[in-house]
Amino acid sequence: MKILYFIFEGFDTPNGTNHLALTTMHTLLDNGIEVYLMTSHSKGLYPDIPDSIKNRKGFTYSIIPRGKVEKRKFFDRYKDGMLYQINASKEWKKHIDEIDAVILQSTHTAFFSSFLLHKYLKKPVVYNNFDVFPDGPHLFGAINNKAVFFVLSVLQNYVYKTSSRIVVISEDMKQTFLRKHIEEEKLVIIPNWYDSSAVKEVKEKENQFIKKYEIDRSKFIIQYAGNIGYTFNYHAVIEVAKLLKNDINIEIHIIGTGGFEDDFKKEALDNKLTNIRFFPWQDSSIINDVYSACDIEFVPLSKGVIYTSFPSKCTLLMACGRTSLCMCEKKSDFYRKVNSEKFGICVSRTDYEKAAEKIRELADNKEMLSLLEGNAKLCGEKYYSSAVNAIKYVNLVKEIVEEQK
Repeated sequence: MKILYFIFEGFDTPNGTNHLALTTMHTLLDNGIEVYLMTSHSKGLYPDIPDSIKNRKGFTYSIIPRGKVEKRKFFDRYKDGMLYQINASKEWKKHIDEIDAVILQSTHTAFFSSFLLHKYLKKPVVYNNFDVFPDGPHLFGAINNKAVFFVLSVLQNYVYKTSSRIVVISEDMKQTFLRKHIEEEKLVIIPNWYDSSAVKEVKEKENQFIKKYEIDRSKFIIQYAGNIGYTFNYHAVIEVAKLLKNDINIEIHIIGTGGFEDDFKKEALDNKLTNIRFFPWQDSSIINDVYSACDIEFVPLSKGVIYTSFPSKCTLLMACGRTSLCMCEKKSDFYRKVNSEKFGICVSRTDYEKAAEKIRELADNKEMLSLLEGNAKLCGEKYYSSAVNAIKYVNLVKEIVEEQK
């Protein structure tokens, strides 16, 4: 059996889903399923194909050049994505007779890939849905035009119609799809996970990130590591930082880059928030060091994000024995689950006073912090580890291929 694994953002570009694709492909190969990876090259910051998988038996790949488009330029990204799909199809068409099924990673131009795959390949497709498009961008303001939103929704519905299964990453996302009248039989919940064999805590003495930037670990470190884009509400960080400005033992670390990076830095400077420190995006080889270099991860989400996506960095924190403070809608399943199982803290999306209060409480109460960290570690192993979740793709692929016989 051979799977076409189709991704949009290549491994050469930093993003939060590459580790998921890599673990999935390794697991497929471990279980005797060949993998043909379709990937892109744009920024060239890292190798196009990770060394860990490059020479594995049963693994082949095609790398398609793609433009370097700024993420906030929506229509330029759309045009670039369409061109990528066309060029990619020229490659996978050469392997039509070899491929048994497709795992298609979600992207804003997935409808075009779905059309080409449905027309020419005619094999079952698992649509791997990391976020709900265009609903997410519409909710947090990236798509304001109603006509554009309607057209994009119609195109995206074609993806759902032609996919054999749609993988959603949370109960909240599943409910969003049910409200869109997608058949429940198509929906499969597989949470975003961390790599059980690779993600673990790095103690302070061995921590490369702490050493490199001379992090003062006598302070209570609040961290956000990831993309500074539409889903991340940096305004919440500004407001919470204002409330914590006089707490000299509390420091906020922002590690990453993205479309709103400059706006974020300017607002922090304008408000003279010296309790916020900014760091560049770090290489994935030291991701364990990064997430181990804090006391708590701070994840303030933009409006509606919890219903259309998932803060997967929280799962990596769990593996490193860390907990998270998230800001999202109180009616969400995620809000309920985090607070009921006590593996983190969730507060309302705009309740900055409550967020600051919880941070101070944890900074002063090491026993409470330790309890949350222990629960996070256990819940991570139970719900969000690759050991539990990656094998689900193997079973899913086998299932849809068997259905075609």
